Amino acid sequence: MLICNPYEIVIQGMTNNNKPFRPSDWAERLCGVLSSFDQGHRLSYHQWVRPILVDNIRCVAVDRKLEQISATAFHFLMDFAHDNDLRVLDCKALLEEQQHTQIPLKNAIKQENFTQQTTITDQPAANTINTALRELTPEEDTTAFPALHRLYTHIRGIGQFQELIQIQRTEGYRLLGIFEEGKQNATTICGFRIQTTLKAGKHLNIEDLSSYHQPIDDTHIHTILSELKKIAHQEHCTSIHANSSVTTDSSNNLHHLYLKQGFTLNSHQFTYQLT
Repeated sequence: MLICNPYEIVIQGMTNNNKPFRPSDWAERLCGVLSSFDQGHRLSYHQWVRPILVDNIRCVAVDRKLEQISATAFHFLMDFAHDNDLRVLDCKALLEEQQHTQIPLKNAIKQENFTQQTTITDQPAANTINTALRELTPEEDTTAFPALHRLYTHIRGIGQFQELIQIQRTEGYRLLGIFEEGKQNATTICGFRIQTTLKAGKHLNIEDLSSYHQPIDDTHIHTILSELKKIAHQEHCTSIHANSSVTTDSSNNLHHLYLKQGFTLNSHQFTYQLT
């Protein structure tokens, strides 16, 4: 039986709006990301962070000692929970309040969820979420990681992500992001660059378009494409190009979104995999 430990903080795979968090393996992925936080050696993240299953809800248990060992990794986890509106259970505070030496984690989470739901019910619902659109500076690249990692799950961690982005930036790569009020990481990200080819002349090419919320919000798509059109005009481009995967994965398949925004399907792209 899992026990509510006073030295742990539990991030639940349930939002404050009572919706299960996706994808189903988010807890394992989040734990795996910590291996990219190098403190002179690769962190053995499994010593401080562990994915657990409570009442069929995936959760992540975080040892408080992680904050002393790697404050960056600890705050990354807390920011992740905050940015995705995930419920966080402070086991120590709960135990002190209940004056119990042991509480089954299952019961602790049920109690915390009841408290959270009551609080939300008592509060007036917000009509809109304020967002801000801006182009990311190189210092802000890590804020694009959560959204783009949904698209490129093969990237091992934030360290490898930063290296790849830095290489691409030297080749003209740029990032445009939509940030929700109060959140550190971008909700929706678009990676693009200005190119000149014999076929298309000078044009803006959309290389990456992803959101932490699936499917991508139509308003976010419209906002980003409107800004890209402004940038394309400023750069004296003649067109905007975009690619969309032919897989069944909805996060990669953006055909309908581009067609809805006035793009036309005029070519096929082929890939030959080198061994």
